[in-house]
Amino acid sequence: MVSMAFYGFIIYLAFKYIKNKYLKWGIISILGILIGLIGMSRIYLGVHYTSDVLAGFLVSISYLIIYIAIINKVLLKNNKDL
Repeated sequence: MVSMAFYGFIIYLAFKYIKNKYLKWGIISILGILIGLIGMSRIYLGVHYTSDVLAGFLVSISYLIIYIAIINKVLLKNNKDL
């Protein structure tokens, strides 16, 4: 869950702020693969069941959506005050 939330937020920042399209999509691809590999390693090592990893990914994605919405509202509010 933590890797999905952390790297997912970095993917969001890269998507939003990096202008160079090759660098942007390179970072997004590498981090996306890293997230998938971390999830698969949890299953391969027998630490978690597949359903645990998928549930963790879904919870992390919902957390990311909520967090990004809050961040965008705070940033929009702060930009209007300037």
